[in-house]
Amino acid sequence: MSKLDDLRQQIDKIDDQLLKLISRRGLLAQKIGEEKTLQGKNTHFHVPQRERAILDRLKDQNKGPFPSSSINSIFREVFSATLALEKPLKIAFLGPETTFTHQVAVKHFGHSCKFNPCSNIESVFSEVELGNSDYGVVPVENSIEGVVNLTLDCFVDSPLYICDEARMAISLFLLANNTDLKKIKTIYSHPQPLAQSRNWLNKNLPGVEQIPAASTAHAAELAKKEKNSAAIAGQLAADVHGLKIVAKNIQDRAENHTRFLVISKDQAKRAKKNKTSIMFSIADEAGSLLKALQLFAKNNISLTKIQSRPLRNRPWEYLFYVDFLGHIEDKAVDRVLKTLGKRTLLFRVLGSYPEQGLKKA
Repeated sequence: MSKLDDLRQQIDKIDDQLLKLISRRGLLAQKIGEEKTLQGKNTHFHVPQRERAILDRLKDQNKGPFPSSSINSIFREVFSATLALEKPLKIAFLGPETTFTHQVAVKHFGHSCKFNPCSNIESVFSEVELGNSDYGVVPVENSIEGVVNLTLDCFVDSPLYICDEARMAISLFLLANNTDLKKIKTIYSHPQPLAQSRNWLNKNLPGVEQIPAASTAHAAELAKKEKNSAAIAGQLAADVHGLKIVAKNIQDRAENHTRFLVISKDQAKRAKKNKTSIMFSIADEAGSLLKALQLFAKNNISLTKIQSRPLRNRPWEYLFYVDFLGHIEDKAVDRVLKTLGKRTLLFRVLGSYPEQGLKKA
């Protein structure tokens, strides 16, 4: 037997052991579910803080050769498959399939979930509010084009909480039925990717009609049907719709990433590193915003974002969205929020949740 054959046999034996261990893990998880039922606990069957604790422990123990991101991905799939033995999670997302939001939802929750594509952001909120989905995933901010205002607006009337966030590096591809740029007469995409690749389009396809689509996935569908059309979308859309890649990485800036929010009826438990989001409106008086923001500075709380939006049906009145580091259970944060709540006309905590860094898709 050659050395190569011997090494492959060793891998086969390890694979057999892994299968037995994963099966055993599934059986133990089923017993935990049965025990909860016997004890009459109404605990939600999905416990994200337990998953985070496992991933943190494995990250601390990991000595390679796999990077922690790979270990995370593997165990996310294990969690997803294990939950599916009892009841698969239902995840609403801004669809259709192959959108960047869909890719983030799969990466965050695993392939064994039931994914519910929604035609717009409002529908994602509605599906979670009605209990048709356990969680929703929506885009909220792009590093080139800024915030997704519709997502922020949905929180005004929604009782849902932000329970997690995810970030994805966005690579944009020009897709078409053929690779000849001269034959392209129309380009479809969501308004955000069109804006994110504005300079490339002006340089390489000047004068070509740009038509907004509901999503990058829908743009790919349109480009597939029309002979001289192209779409700006992710690489997955090319694979799914059978389109050719005309150009890669056409975004105007290399550092192009989008932040997504995970929304739920339940608030998240404290993690190692936390971020909190709030929204409030204040009286239209000189210095009122400054006084509100000074509360954070005096308590050494770092703001990571502030965004203003006009209040619906109230001309010249604004709603402020603020993200900052910390958890609502922190003493300093609790002190600031109690004071801010007394000084504002409208005030709501949108959620404290684990802070996430930039992750490659």
